[in-house]
This record gives sequence, structure tokens and C-alpha cells, in this order.
Amino acid sequence: MVWLYNFPSWLLALTLVLVFIALSWLSLLLVRRPLQRSSTAALIDNGTVGWFFSGVSLLYGLLLGLLTVATWQNYTQASGLASREAAQLSVLYRNLSGYAPVQRKPLHAQLRRYTQHIVQRSWPNQRLGIIDDEESTEFLRLQTLLLGYGPDTTAHELIHQQALQAFNNLAELRRLRAEAIGGGVPAVIWWVVLLGALLTLIFAGLFVVPSFWFHGLLNSLLAIMLGLLIFLIVSLDHPYWGEVSVSTNAYELVLKKVMIDF
Repeated sequence: MVWLYNFPSWLLALTLVLVFIALSWLSLLLVRRPLQRSSTAALIDNGTVGWFFSGVSLLYGLLLGLLTVATWQNYTQASGLASREAAQLSVLYRNLSGYAPVQRKPLHAQLRRYTQHIVQRSWPNQRLGIIDDEESTEFLRLQTLLLGYGPDTTAHELIHQQALQAFNNLAELRRLRAEAIGGGVPAVIWWVVLLGALLTLIFAGLFVVPSFWFHGLLNSLLAIMLGLLIFLIVSLDHPYWGEVSVSTNAYELVLKKVMIDF
């Protein structure tokens, strides 16, 4: 499903809408014409069909609504996670400022290099659904430098403990971000969503409308709404994938406002 996120947002939205419009007309051709030609058409009551259609559309609408809320919450959590990670980078950088210049300079340089790697390499790979292995290498280099430091005074010991705590928090946030890259709506829910959309379009074809083209227009409007809602869910499903994804603004702000002694 990653390939969907390689499309520009407008093209993905247009494609989904056109696919659902095509399905609406296909379902109309397969359901309406055979129904109109049979004796069953005289027995159909639009009021009864409308009552059942209201129930089906209500249940399906609730599903789409809950799914949209869930994916939006997932997106906002992912955005908050990136902000927290950037804030932790800032905290660690400031903690390292208390080290002696001999230890501080290489640690600052490596932390800045790691942050730049996130912005320039990791994020573009994440938008393709790929976890960047080189980021782990840069992180391990920072870990080696930090753990290789031996404080020689009580004050330096306290600063080192604070730096280690900030580093551990950063490692935890990095792990959560890596896990979130592959997260998303389970496949079984997507099957229910797509089958539900198809059944809704088929059900809409059961109404008795004298004009075939007017009936097709009504179905097309329904298909457009379904396509847009599913586009919204797809866009928010993976918050680190594609064009509609969490930005690197928080990391770039730390590079520009905090890591400024280079």
C-alpha cells in the first residue's frame, strides 16, 4: 500500500473519486437495468428502499466517521511525538553544554550531525515507508561518545547524569517513531470499508428513478463523497508517509535556534 503515497495528494484524491464514480455507474448498469426490465420493478417501493438505505448508510457513515477520528488522532499523536523528540534533542544539547570543551565540541558536533541526518535523510525515507538504517549508525556514534566520557568532578557527574537521562529519553522517543512508521489501519478494516462502499453504491441503485441519467448523477454525487472520505482516511492513516505527513519543522527549529554554535 506504500505505492499509494507516492502520488501527489490531488492526484490520489482525483483517482479515488473517479474510481468510485466508475463503480457507481457500473453498479447502476448491473442492478438498475435488469431490475427495471423485470416484473419486480412494479413491486419496489422507494419509501421502503429508502428506509433500508438510511440504515445501511447510517451504519457505514458511523464506521467512516469513527475511522476518520481514529486516524486523525493517530496523526496528531505522531506529530506530537516528533515535537517531543525534537525537544529532547534540544535538552540533550543544552545538557552537553556543561561539559568541558574537549568533550563538549565532539558531542555537540555529533548531535547536530544526527539531527541533520533526521531532517535530510531519515524523513524523506520515512515518507516512502522506509526506516533509515544510517540513522541508527549516527545514533550509535553519539552513544559511544557519550558513554566514553568519565566525569572528574561532582558537578560534572551531575551534568553527565542529566545528559544520560536525556539521551535515554531520546532513545525511547526514537524507538516509538520507528514503530509508528509501519503502523496503520489493519487490512481487515480496509476490506470492510471498501466492501461497505461497494454495497452502499449497489443499494443506491435499487431506487426506482424514471431517468437513468438523473439516477446516475445521484449515484455519482454519493460516489464523490465516498471517494473523498476514503481519501481523507488514506492520507491520515500513515502520518509519516506521503505528501500529507508530519513535517520536520520542529527539528529544523532546534537546528536554527539551539544548535547555533557551529
